[in-house]
Amino acid sequence: MKTRIISGAVMALIVGVILTVGYLWAPIVITIAVALLAAGAVYEIIHNAAGITKKPVIIGACIYAAITVLLGDWAFFPGVITATVLYCIFAVIMILINHNEFDLGKISLVYGFPIPFAVAFYFLNVIINANGGIYYLLLLLNFSCVCDMGAYFTGVTIGRHKLCPEISPKKTVEGAIGGIVSSLVFTLIISLLFKKFSIAVMLLTIPFCVLGMIGDLFASAIKRSVGLKDYGNLIPGHGGIMDRLDSIIMIAPFMFVCIVWEVLI
Repeated sequence: MKTRIISGAVMALIVGVILTVGYLWAPIVITIAVALLAAGAVYEIIHNAAGITKKPVIIGACIYAAITVLLGDWAFFPGVITATVLYCIFAVIMILINHNEFDLGKISLVYGFPIPFAVAFYFLNVIINANGGIYYLLLLLNFSCVCDMGAYFTGVTIGRHKLCPEISPKKTVEGAIGGIVSSLVFTLIISLLFKKFSIAVMLLTIPFCVLGMIGDLFASAIKRSVGLKDYGNLIPGHGGIMDRLDSIIMIAPFMFVCIVWEVLI
């Protein structure tokens, strides 16, 4: 627990410095940081989870994820589509070259998995750098981190009914409800502080939190299917990038849509 707290504090400090530099001086710093996170997350999926060791495949997937984020601006979505098309061609070539070693699972993973993760990080970067990015980022962290902490402490205290025991034995229905309630409280606080309170943002908190839980369970299902405890060991006591951002990358695309359609303002 001590290691977890210390590494969490260090991680928060690093994120704080990156955001401060990015918002006050150079937004590209935030974009580069998110691009590196995207590449790291794809590496954990391709190499650590799938066990693919072919360096060209790994490097190509990671480069695609990073480039997708670096193109991440509202005006450059066609660039993201172009990068994705080029990656699909690259993936097919890699699969053909290694067809004797890749079963259907690896073929599907190499071709399909990097795309949703890269695009999710693209959305995350756009949200952070959007007008009012601090507000959206705080909401995003609320829907993921606050909800997760609320679920944990509620589950430990009064949790009785298992939510999804075959995938994540420690998660409970009571914990999930406690997480959503915790997030609702913080949504109220954040929206009042930024003078953006609305019924819509309160109501949207529930599906955002549920999406975060689904992302967490999805990431856990992948780990359980391949016998992994953590996706990596980059963050002592926490695991890898995917272990920390699994819910965020599920929430970000939905939040992007809500912002574009001005449902969340």
